[in-house]
Amino acid sequence: MNTVMEGPVRAPPRLRPPNQIAQNLTGRPYLSYTQISLMRSCPRKFAFQYIENAKKGFLPVSLIFGGAIHSALELYFRSRLEGEVVSASGMMTAFSDAWQRQQTEAVDAPVRFNKGDDQNTIMDLAGRMIDAFLASPLAEPKGTIYGIEEQITVELDPDLPDILAKVDLVTEVGRFLHVIDFKTSKSRWTDQKAQESAEQLLIYGTTMQSMSRGLDRPTKLHFAIITKAKKPIVQLLPVAADPDRIAGVTDSIRQVWQAMQAGNFYPNPSPQNCATCQFRSRCPTFAAVKM
Repeated sequence: MNTVMEGPVRAPPRLRPPNQIAQNLTGRPYLSYTQISLMRSCPRKFAFQYIENAKKGFLPVSLIFGGAIHSALELYFRSRLEGEVVSASGMMTAFSDAWQRQQTEAVDAPVRFNKGDDQNTIMDLAGRMIDAFLASPLAEPKGTIYGIEEQITVELDPDLPDILAKVDLVTEVGRFLHVIDFKTSKSRWTDQKAQESAEQLLIYGTTMQSMSRGLDRPTKLHFAIITKAKKPIVQLLPVAADPDRIAGVTDSIRQVWQAMQAGNFYPNPSPQNCATCQFRSRCPTFAAVKM
């Protein structure tokens, strides 16, 4: 009989207590901003998606469209980083590949198109948006590309799980790091909307500052908006990196985390959220409604 000598078995790294609780709750040793936002808008939907891994009834077209646009932008900036040039047709290929991949991964969840849309109109829209991006100053970023689609975790507070940040684009201009978050939108954003939507971007800025600690690299934050219009518009909107607001964001996340741990997964019906909810047929609010 042959005896196989094995080396010492090493225990996996020990998680911080909040990260271990998050692992037990959702299977992930961190919180993402998507999870935090969803828990705020509808705890019942959060539980369906992250606690119960419930089957989705459909896949919203806006979800896979936004993901496919991000894939096209990622290809563009990674190519620039490598000194290569990507054409509009190359970006469209990346968009189409991501579109098909997301549909395949969804398995039994059909894509739900908006009224008047189909795959052809979606492809036409993507082409117009890519053309608008390539014609904008965003296609020629100043300075050096520092990071593309970086996934980083940051500890905002010892009592909170790590927060996962997925940063679209970081450039280095002089001693400043510019953090840019790309969004697709039905219409133009105002400066007020950018400030009101800044919580996620503020977390991203905190994450980048923690990475560059000791290097004296102040962070500047921006939203890059590409509108889904007949003639798309590209905007670059700054957001103030306010330390006081970061403290408020941390307090707000702490309240969400407490609700998660308490298991307060109640439904929160609203006309805006329920009409597009992928778990509507499972929700107790609509149990007596014939679908």
